[in-house]
Amino acid sequence: MEYILKASLVIIIFFVCYTIFLQSETFFQKNRWFLLSGILLSFVIPLIVIPIYIEQESLTFNVFSINANATDPEGLKSSLEFSDYIYMIYFIGFVFFSTRFLIQIVSLYKILTANESFTKNGITFIKTEKALSPFSFFKWIVYNPNMFQDEELKQIIAHEKVHVLQLHSVDILLIELTSLIFWFNPFIWLYSKAIKQNLEFIADNE
Repeated sequence: MEYILKASLVIIIFFVCYTIFLQSETFFQKNRWFLLSGILLSFVIPLIVIPIYIEQESLTFNVFSINANATDPEGLKSSLEFSDYIYMIYFIGFVFFSTRFLIQIVSLYKILTANESFTKNGITFIKTEKALSPFSFFKWIVYNPNMFQDEELKQIIAHEKVHVLQLHSVDILLIELTSLIFWFNPFIWLYSKAIKQNLEFIADNE
């Protein structure tokens, strides 16, 4: 749990830096790599241990004094129980968000496999009759042609092609998986929103 808390703190630091220094800038590609670096470094930095050597005088302990002031078993039991509750709450949250993520993956799989499709220039276009907003996932672009005029549909397809060609799905998948681990940190959801919003800026700009 200590590792997760430290990694969570790194996420907060990167998000605050992004909000203060980069969010209002139009260097969207640089913002993308900054946000991705924040995710990756949040897992690496807590593993770095910087040894600090402090010269300390040897201490003489009184055995009887230690025994007399031994830790209260009831207090220790209470502390352990509180720790157990923390782990239990974290685990329940992790299972909940993981289950939700798996349901989303299954739903996505059904959409990708149960609708009419054709492939052009390595991109698979999937036409659906469902009232869905157009979206892309790796090499797939999903849209409902009946919801848009021809010119509007061309612009939407061009937008989604940018997502496909620049592998924006990698960013989305990475932040979704990271959110499962740090679900308790409200900043991870803001971080996720920032990543997705920046990807839309990139596609619009292209």
